[in-house]
Amino acid sequence: MKDSPQLIVYTLEHCPNCELLKSFLKTGGYPFVERDLSSAESLTELRVNGVFVNEAPVLQKSEDFFTSADLFPAGKLDNDHLSQLIVGE
Repeated sequence: MKDSPQLIVYTLEHCPNCELLKSFLKTGGYPFVERDLSSAESLTELRVNGVFVNEAPVLQKSEDFFTSADLFPAGKLDNDHLSQLIVGE
């Protein structure tokens, strides 16, 4: 697996974009932890960090948070853009 910072993926059940993001991370060898976006704990964590979202997924890399708008520009997963977000280039 790639040497990368801890990634957390906040997801919802029955979320096609969540599945796309998780598949990308698994295929790319990026280790991640999955958290349920509908849980009070996850919502509190996001809100404490200034993240207020109505849709999943949300990707956390260290202290940075990326929402669906960041991850799916133009409505689809941009693999190159996502790789740059993860590795910080």
